[in-house]
Amino acid sequence: MKKSISSFLILLLCAVYSCENKSGIIIKEDQYTVYNNKVEQGEFKAEALSPTEIHSTYTSPMETYSPDMEFKFSINSRDNEMPAGKNHRLRISPYNGQYTSPIIEFGKQMYDSLAAQGDEPLAPNTTWKIRVDASKLMNEFREKGFYTTPTGDVIFKEDFKGIYIAGSGAPLTWDFENLYGKSEMQLTDEDNDGIYETTITLNKQKNEITHSHNWKLTGDISKYPQYESKQVLIDALYNMALEDLTTNIRPDGTLRAGAEWDGVWTRDISYSIYLSLAYLEPEVARKSLEAKVKNDRIVQDTGTGGAWPVSSDRVVWSIAAWELYKYTGDKDWLSYAYRIIQNTAQDDWQIVYDKQTGLMRGEQSYLDWREQSYPRWMQPIDIYQSLCLSTNAVHFQMYDILTQMANTLNENAEPFAQKAEKLKSAILKHLWNNEKGYFGQYLYGENFPILSPSSETLGESLSILFGIASPEQSGKIISNMPVTPFGTSCIFPQIPNIKPYHNNAVWPFVQSFYNLAAAKTGNEKAVLYGLGSLYRAAALFGTNQELFVASSGDYKGTAVNSGKMLWSLSGNIAMIYRLYFGMEFETGGISFHPFIPRSISGEKTIRNFKYREATLNLSINGTGNVIKKIKLDGKELDKPFIPATLIGQHSVSIELDNTVPPQSNINRQPVLYMPETVSVSYSASGHKLIVNNYDSSYRYSLYLNGIKTADFERKEYNLPSFKELTQIAVTATDKDGNESFSNKPLIFLKPTDEWFIEAENIVHASALPYKGYTGKGFIEINKSEHVNIGFSVAVPEEGQYLIDVRYANGNGPINTQNKCTIRTLLVDSQTVGALVMPQRGENEWSNWGYSNAINIYLKKGENRISIRFIEPQDNNMNGEINSALIDFIRLRKIR
Repeated sequence: MKKSISSFLILLLCAVYSCENKSGIIIKEDQYTVYNNKVEQGEFKAEALSPTEIHSTYTSPMETYSPDMEFKFSINSRDNEMPAGKNHRLRISPYNGQYTSPIIEFGKQMYDSLAAQGDEPLAPNTTWKIRVDASKLMNEFREKGFYTTPTGDVIFKEDFKGIYIAGSGAPLTWDFENLYGKSEMQLTDEDNDGIYETTITLNKQKNEITHSHNWKLTGDISKYPQYESKQVLIDALYNMALEDLTTNIRPDGTLRAGAEWDGVWTRDISYSIYLSLAYLEPEVARKSLEAKVKNDRIVQDTGTGGAWPVSSDRVVWSIAAWELYKYTGDKDWLSYAYRIIQNTAQDDWQIVYDKQTGLMRGEQSYLDWREQSYPRWMQPIDIYQSLCLSTNAVHFQMYDILTQMANTLNENAEPFAQKAEKLKSAILKHLWNNEKGYFGQYLYGENFPILSPSSETLGESLSILFGIASPEQSGKIISNMPVTPFGTSCIFPQIPNIKPYHNNAVWPFVQSFYNLAAAKTGNEKAVLYGLGSLYRAAALFGTNQELFVASSGDYKGTAVNSGKMLWSLSGNIAMIYRLYFGMEFETGGISFHPFIPRSISGEKTIRNFKYREATLNLSINGTGNVIKKIKLDGKELDKPFIPATLIGQHSVSIELDNTVPPQSNINRQPVLYMPETVSVSYSASGHKLIVNNYDSSYRYSLYLNGIKTADFERKEYNLPSFKELTQIAVTATDKDGNESFSNKPLIFLKPTDEWFIEAENIVHASALPYKGYTGKGFIEINKSEHVNIGFSVAVPEEGQYLIDVRYANGNGPINTQNKCTIRTLLVDSQTVGALVMPQRGENEWSNWGYSNAINIYLKKGENRISIRFIEPQDNNMNGEINSALIDFIRLRKIR
């Protein structure tokens, strides 16, 4: 009787739902509605006229060019003229198409009271002459030899490279760290009067047809599988993604990242190949992966501080390589990929593995623009020392893949399996936030890190898809993780006063991973929400954008952006194969785990799908995620799996049982911002901590050596007495429960527990003319000079010590290139860790900072310490230039 009632209720619900769905609505959100054939958002509409044409009326709110300019000056391509969030505002009022700004004093905010009044757009091709008075800066260079910026940067005269302008309104950009490559953004002082000038053209317009968001298929996509359903909009978006894909195949047969990014980038191609390109473009995928190998190791081509090891997510290559093997069954490729991944893993274990936590160090995967997802005080070395969710997820998956590869090749898989299990345990131990019900984004804060409780969508999704999170945890992540009106933002909450890119942004490829993770947990509400985010953006914009602003849903207003983005289109395609049909490639065949939301009902077909020696025609009917029946060539199968041994034409039909998924939830939130990063100072009078940017509505949390010890609500806090090295960090939490980043940690240490060893007392000093060093000089290290620096240290008692070096590395800018300096540290001939010295600025050799600190044990009395260059583990991504200057070695007693 119970079964009959249950069946009746299911039928009734399906009947009611079917009736409601006659409207053709797939998903209805407060901001937009997605139908079977169109998207509506306010006054805008994108309609699929056929599977090969979409007409969109969308116009960006930022399509007209505002005369109100927000901008900032920059020394050496850094955000350092004024504190974060403090910018100049000026209304451009041209005469005969030209405007000359008043002279603005460098470092003093100009705020034009006329700015933001009225909405008259700026005339096309207006020229703007910008002038800034930098005489104070130049005077300090002459009198002191250096200038200290409001952000704390100390810039020596010898390191001064120029003054630049950043801002909103093309061609201006907020991408500070790439200004040095844009000559029109550099101001010059031709007559040496201290006034720097440049002239730029605003609202450039050519005699061309204005940009249209309409799409009509003009390319040849006949070689790809054909998809057809009852939702013509989804059919059209699939075809648009295929056409976008054809434009991203370079003449050399490799994959570019997008319309605006011609490079072949490791993480971009790898995530794209995993999502869909392994089975749509296997040969192009192979060539692209091979292009990212050097010296039998995976290339880390982008990232902070000179790429690897500050950025260490290059191992995502392994996920793509394994997917390609599972699709093709090519044993030669398997052997090749196994060797490359194994070599890479060995180097990473030496340089990236953190013995204290059992986690892998390095920047968040793809979130490689420092201030977009980290506190502004964090330098490249701080990012290297951070322990991030997404990067650890891909390292775990790499070891799991190595285990499977080794088993397939009859190699010893046990070492890889053990490392995978240890890494999984460390992720769960250190990064799971039981209070929030999802993972924190990373551990950060020098030697005693704390957990940032912010969510990070890619990492959360990968933890589900890769089986790091338990089924129970996976369900909690999808239900509890905050999601914003237009999609799952990269991080939540957002960081105040940072322009959208990773911050306050939705990336469609990340949204795709979220959708797949939501489907794995059986959360229909989350799946529909995520599909709506993808389909709205692609349909209205008429292309697969790299990202869009989370708070507005618009593709304009971001720091940078690109259409026809490789991983965005790959994610859109993956919704057909990996979500609707639930295709999962295995070494011996394809298994099926479909998920069809009730509002996307009706038959769906894929024709002409090439799989090894077979050509498959697939169809699926019904909704839900429970297979009622699956047939191969008309014969019912015992399980949803087809073997890789099929040859020739075959048909696969799947029937779902229309099961209504269990009730599920998502945590919808507006776009919220965390409090400003806490600023603190120490008052010796009373041994007090003072919160400089205090807000009475916040709750403050005190962390001593990484452990939360107190909450307080006052501006001042009386500290306990300290007997040993103590690191202090403070965070602020607002009424909505959003926690800020901590201050740059304060260190308390007795003077008798700190030692400095001048490098020039160990080997001969360099004759180079750089400034800012201590003692009598500094030394040079490179691949041939001072490759083994040995010295003895006598300590009064045994215990744990921190050792680091003060160094300079002017081989490249902070954000690009590949010349991070790496050395191995040994104590009494035993390897104890890697010293990493990231780039600190192009030709800025008087820009000094500290390497990472290594926690070592020293016995009482004399200890022999060596700083060595050991190949291949200490080779950086450049291979040739691996050099730095060392001022001194610092030793601090912990306990």
